[in-house]
Amino acid sequence: MEQLRNTGSRPNVIQIVPPRHCYQLTALTADRDVDVELATGPLRSPTGPNGAEGFRNKAGSQIAVPHVTNIYMGAFWGDRTHLEGFTKAVLENGYLDPLKRLGYGTGSGRYLGPLDATPIGQRTIHDREIQNILAKMLDGGALQADASTLFMLLLPKGVIVQLDSDNKKSCASFCGYHESFVYKGLDVPYGVMPSSVGCNSCADGDMGYFTAAYVHELVEACTDKIPGDGWVSATGQESADLEAWQHFGWGPPDDPKRYVVQGYYTNEEGNTIGTWRDSAPAEGVAVA
Repeated sequence: MEQLRNTGSRPNVIQIVPPRHCYQLTALTADRDVDVELATGPLRSPTGPNGAEGFRNKAGSQIAVPHVTNIYMGAFWGDRTHLEGFTKAVLENGYLDPLKRLGYGTGSGRYLGPLDATPIGQRTIHDREIQNILAKMLDGGALQADASTLFMLLLPKGVIVQLDSDNKKSCASFCGYHESFVYKGLDVPYGVMPSSVGCNSCADGDMGYFTAAYVHELVEACTDKIPGDGWVSATGQESADLEAWQHFGWGPPDDPKRYVVQGYYTNEEGNTIGTWRDSAPAEGVAVA
């Protein structure tokens, strides 16, 4: 745990998806028999209700109604159509609803669609370089940012990310992470998802594991926008860390295993996932 807390630029905050070998948990994936009905039954969970010591909102840093853009930093290595459908679904079809209902300062939002950026032309990229790329895209008008913005960067196969504070690299130390930076006085959150192709620690190109890692960072960016200033436990774990690598099938009633997700922690329910609904509510309207 201490090693995980020391990975990332925020002291004592776990803002990464740790590699699989850091967790000794039973993964329930969409292609296996899952003995839990997400619509009615409790989730199998390493952290149950009130199980995370000191889990609280430190300084009110959340994204109230997240507006997400997927930024492709080169050719996507997997099924892009599947990922696009997944992103829209988890944002708009109920997965995040409990966070609104239970008062976590965020909830379902909108998917604004994909953006193809200039491909990364280097094998290793530093987090500070990613911030510079985003700033230049904002300067040039390719991106716009406000209090609802969340950018999710999808990196091409073969590109390694290095976190500047500790020289930890993707695959070896993490499968994804989220951060924020200040742009013209505005805190701009973003998530970074390296390719998992060729990385056994991150499930080597398996799209189900990748979508679960993606939503791990999505949830944590929404609940802990500036890492450490939102919902964090006494041990520095964010909401998805507490349920990491516990995977479930999620989708509409006629296709309940369409996507693979993981749950996120709430004090009231422990491992939490919103049930599927077909229509998106009006922004700002609570979902019971």
